[in-house]
Order: sequence, then C-alpha cells, then structure tokens
Amino acid sequence: MIFVLLQSATPFGSPVPDIINPSAPMTMSEVRFNECVDLAVDDPASGVVEANKWRIEGGGFLARHCLGFAYAEQFNWGAATKSFAQAASEAEVAKYPRVANFWAQAGNAALAGNQPDKALEYLNAALVQGSLIGLEKGEVHLDRARAHVALNDYAAATKEFAMVHKLAPQDPLGWLLSATLARRMGDLPLALADIQVAARLAQRDPAVALETGNIAYEGGDTEQAKINWEKAISLDPESRSATVAKKYLGQLVTSVTE
Repeated sequence: MIFVLLQSATPFGSPVPDIINPSAPMTMSEVRFNECVDLAVDDPASGVVEANKWRIEGGGFLARHCLGFAYAEQFNWGAATKSFAQAASEAEVAKYPRVANFWAQAGNAALAGNQPDKALEYLNAALVQGSLIGLEKGEVHLDRARAHVALNDYAAATKEFAMVHKLAPQDPLGWLLSATLARRMGDLPLALADIQVAARLAQRDPAVALETGNIAYEGGDTEQAKINWEKAISLDPESRSATVAKKYLGQLVTSVTE
C-alpha cells in the first residue's frame, strides 16, 4: 500500500450564525443581537468589542452568545466555546425558546477546538431540550458522530450517522463523513454507497471527489482513484482537498516509477 491511511480533507465548519428569524416578532434585544452577529461576522475584532460592551450594559445571554460568534470568527475556539456554553446555560435558566441552538453551537465550537468530550456534553444538552427537529436535529447528530470519531468510538459514530441520514438526508457532508468512516473501518461496499449519495448531492465538492478517489484506491482501482483525485484538483485548486489529492497523485507516480 502506498498510503498507510488515506485521509479525507472534509470540511469542518464553524458555528453558523444563529440570526433570529426576522419574519417573527422580535424584541429590541433580538434586533440588537442580529446586528451584533452581523458585525461579528464582518469584523470579528469589532464584534468582540461590541458584544462585551453590550454584555456590560446588561445584554445577558444574547450578548454573550454574540461574543461567542466573534471569537469563532477569529478561530479562538476556547473562548468561543466558553462564551457559547455560558450563554446557553443562562438562556436555559431564562427558558429562552432557542436554548437548544445555543447548546448546539457550544458543542460545535468545542468540536472545532478539539474538545470532543466537551462537545458531546453540550450536544447532549441540545438534544435534551426536545425542541430540535429535522435538519437542525440532524446537524447535532452529525456533530455527535464527528465527536465519537475523534474519540475513536467508531461504533457510536456509525449509529449517529444513521440518525443523520434519517433526519438530514439532503446533507452531503453527512454522507461524505459516513463514507470516510466506513472506508476506515474496511467496509468498502458501504463506503461506496455513501459516497455515491454525497456525489449526487454535491457534484462539485472537491472533498467528495477526493474521498471517492480514496475509496477507489482502497478497492484496488488505481485508475478511478487517479481520475477522482484529478477532479478534486480541477474543482478547486486552492482547496485543502486539492492539496491532499496532489500529494496522493505524486505518491502514485513515484510508486509506478520505482
């Protein structure tokens, strides 16, 4: 084998800004929250200043939650996780209706900060609220699956991916990551089935093309591996997936000429 363990350059997203639905009646605090999050996304440093200013003025858990987004935009995952978790805890005491989303974002930030144990704690807190349905609930199970993979609990991750596919069948990332896990577990038929779904849902995603090549290589089809790795590069030459694909192609060429 050329590669001891083929990696997949799968996207690892930051918490998605939880803008409060403008079609529903909003309080003045919720209006300010939306403005604060917009600033945090556009100018994270100013977002930190504004969120802290608002927090001192009595902005409570909404100000603290905005602060989490500002830190996340700076990739300061430790501070982001702490802010999100504190906001969620305060929102839960206040019986705020979106508290499950707050816990989910705390879990996502913990996962991004390489704290899978903390991530599971916060993601469990999100599910316990009982208010998440459909895609939102599926995304929490997806983060739980990723946390279990980080903890090398592949059996638990497999169960979580089954929930992801049930609740969020149109999310290509769920199929991509389950395909990657299946390949690593040596279940190539399942890996192939899952990556085919991901490819249908995200035809121009270089991470999907990369993993399709990885699965083909593991199955002994070097030609299809080469085709898909080249596709990953052509879709987005500057992406992490393209960088990994170039490495694999280089190793493939080296092995052929030796």
